[in-house]
Amino acid sequence: MATDQKYQQSYPLAPSSVMPRSDAEFARNNFQSNYNQRRKNKIRSIFLITIFLIGIILLFSFTFLRIKSPKMRLENITISNDGGSRIIFSAQVYLRNRNFWRYDYDSTLGTINTAGGATIGQFVISDGEIRRRSTKKNYVMANINLPSRLNNTSGVLPVISEAKMRGKVKVFRVFRWKKTADLNCKMSINLTISAIQDLDCE
Repeated sequence: MATDQKYQQSYPLAPSSVMPRSDAEFARNNFQSNYNQRRKNKIRSIFLITIFLIGIILLFSFTFLRIKSPKMRLENITISNDGGSRIIFSAQVYLRNRNFWRYDYDSTLGTINTAGGATIGQFVISDGEIRRRSTKKNYVMANINLPSRLNNTSGVLPVISEAKMRGKVKVFRVFRWKKTADLNCKMSINLTISAIQDLDCE
């Protein structure tokens, strides 16, 4: 009996309040761990969304806000010679807008020059607009005054048609970028058969 009393005195029972304190501590640690995990997931989600939005903005900028100069060239050129020193020159000017926004352009004066730089004809491209990612045709006509002396006897007159068109690309009808389109077409006028040869537009 004395031995049992001594044993009980040496190893007292744990108070009943110890276990609740241990459960509360575990609950706090578990809550803190879950909170930290949710916080990390939230930060990771915000980071991924930010990267995604930056990618969308860059794609939009490089695709839709990359403003390019329109292209201009001559096509379907016909000439008629009355047998004298004047030629009627008619053609279609193709204007190609490569942007995702409308291009408004001013009236433009084009010239037809000899290889030596002398202007022998002029034409006018009326002002207008080109819709986004589209091509517009303009009909032009010019009276070409042949030089009094041709430098060759083959009946072929090399000429260069040039023009500089000025306009603006309108973005959201608020922002405007000034852009020019250059026409530079080399060709040869065959006076014998009244035809255009070797047309080359840069």
